[in-house]
Formats: sequence, structure tokens, C-alpha cells
Amino acid sequence: MSSADERRTGRLARYDELRAERPALFHNPPGAPIEILFDRAAQDDVADRSAAKLREQGHPEEYGDMGVVYEDAYYIAVRDAVRFRDGHTGPYIRLIGRQAGDGAIILPVLADGRVLLLRQFRHAVRDWQWEIPRGFAEPGDAGPATAIRELQEETGITVETVELIGRLAAEGDGIEVYLARLDREPDLRPAGDAAVEGIDEYRLVTPDELADMIAAGRVTDEYFLAAYAIAVAKRLL
Repeated sequence: MSSADERRTGRLARYDELRAERPALFHNPPGAPIEILFDRAAQDDVADRSAAKLREQGHPEEYGDMGVVYEDAYYIAVRDAVRFRDGHTGPYIRLIGRQAGDGAIILPVLADGRVLLLRQFRHAVRDWQWEIPRGFAEPGDAGPATAIRELQEETGITVETVELIGRLAAEGDGIEVYLARLDREPDLRPAGDAAVEGIDEYRLVTPDELADMIAAGRVTDEYFLAAYAIAVAKRLL
């Protein structure tokens, strides 16, 4: 077996393991216009055609492999072989969370209605963003536990309970949106893990001030905007 064949086989073996561990991520619902193909011959055909195209473009052919093509402590990159609605087959790449379980977004609100925002530097966009706490699930976490942990890590605030107010469809297992009702005004000085993660400022804003920030384009984080939309639709702000 060539080194390329060994590489492909290893990536598809890990793909099959992941499929067994998290079958919902590989479900083909009736009538789906993009069908995942699990037959090895079909996967190899898509990989061969992808490799040929990549060679022509001067790129490494392994970029066209099917299966789990990258994995770290946070993300798994999966390239599926798929059949599209018109019958042609090809690759489709997606990024999923490393741990099974829903992530959490937390909207922290004081009794007077003010919302706690944090200003965080996001490497992906190389810029500062006004956000609310969010994070991945960890092994053994249920949704509320993830929300309570992320709120404490990013703001230093400990709460006993959080209220589930919605859910976002996302690549991987999804994201739950929680409302955290704060009983005191927090310390507005980032420290510890929050500072290390790039959080440099907290701000308490009224619902009207927050609406003005959004209207002016000062809030652009998609997770924050989605959580805000759910909270407004449910008249929680």
C-alpha cells in the first residue's frame, strides 16, 4: 500500500469512528439535496478527482482526501463525499466541535435590565468584538453546566441557574442560548483567564443603548446578534 493510500485509509477510518460516535452528524434525511456517500469506492472516486484538480492547480493532492482531515482539542475538519441533487458527486468540507454536546451563549442581564457586554479580541477576524459569553461543551457537560462555566470563566460571575431561551442550528451539535439573571453589578475589570483569552473591557448597557450599538454597526458578532434577536422576540429585554 502506498503512503497516499495509507493516509487516505487512516482518515476514513477516523471518519467511520466519528460516524459511530456521533451518528446525527452523518444522517441523510429523506429528500436531502446533499446526500453523504459512505461507500469506499464512491469516496475514492471523489478523492481521485479532487486530487487531480489540485495537482493541476499546483496544490498538494492530499487536500482532496475524504474523511477526518484535521483534528485538535477544539475542532474536527471533515471532508465528506456527497451526491448533489443533480446527481453529480464531489467533496464538501465542514468544521465541527471536538466534543459532542451543545455549546452555549449566555446573555447576562441585571435586575434593572442592563446587559453585560464584553470586548474581546477574536483571532479569526483579527479585530475586537463586542460580545456576550460563549463557549464549547466539555466532556460530561450538559447545556446549563456549559453556560454557567463559561459565564464564570469570562466574567468572574457565578450563578446557580440559567434559563434556556433558544437554540441555534450550527455545524456540529448546535448552540443553546441562555439568559443569566445577575443579582449584583459585576467587577468591570478583566482578570485571570478572561484577560488571557483577550477580553479587555466589560460594559453595562441598557436595552436602548444596545439597540443603538447594533443599529450603528458596532455589534457584528453573529452569535451575539442571534441571541439578541431571540431575547427581543421573547420580550426578555
